[in-house]
Amino acid sequence: MSEIKGEEAIEMFKLVKAGNLLPERIEDLVPLSFIGQAAVDFYKIQLKTMDKLKMAESQREATLRDGQDAGDMLLDIEARIGEFYETLPKKVNQYASAKSAGASIKETGISQRDAQRAVQIHNNPDVVAKIKAQARENKDIPTKTAVINAIQYEQEKSRKNRAEKIDWGLVPLEQAEYLAKLDQVIAILPQKPPKGWKDRTLKEATAKAKLILRRLEDFTYQMQQTEAN
Repeated sequence: MSEIKGEEAIEMFKLVKAGNLLPERIEDLVPLSFIGQAAVDFYKIQLKTMDKLKMAESQREATLRDGQDAGDMLLDIEARIGEFYETLPKKVNQYASAKSAGASIKETGISQRDAQRAVQIHNNPDVVAKIKAQARENKDIPTKTAVINAIQYEQEKSRKNRAEKIDWGLVPLEQAEYLAKLDQVIAILPQKPPKGWKDRTLKEATAKAKLILRRLEDFTYQMQQTEAN
């Protein structure tokens, strides 16, 4: 989608807000997400400019409210995109045609990374509601980044809580450190690899994946022995 100016994005987004209805097709939601992000970014710039120019508080409050409304709606759009994305068949190319969602993901122009972030937003409505409320309380605009950061924080906190329930005094230090390293890998490794690999990078990624599997062969053997018994 071609770059859209902030003023244009705001006007287009206001029309959507006035209608109070979100599109029912992912191919309509994705461009609206781009427009919404441009509008939110422009509102944030406006607020910074108003602060520098020491504009009247009433003017700033009005702009802030509009920006907050835009931020709220953008998060709603992202959640709807995530909902549609989850309807895609899991065992086929994620860029294949998705009849239940309308167009194919590739045709919409959204990247797999952004689609997966939308799924996270869709699957964490409590976090989204919390970020929206905090933004109002702190006189700020809610953003996708704030929601994703909050989701990752909650996931890390949950992981630490699970770890605290383990009696590490009964676990040899070397094994405890190994578990900690596995947790670090799980935390930073994306759930799904990117699509459209180039030959060179695919070969390199495949080699690294095979190396990881070789280092985990001991676990596979132990599981096989356990199942055999």
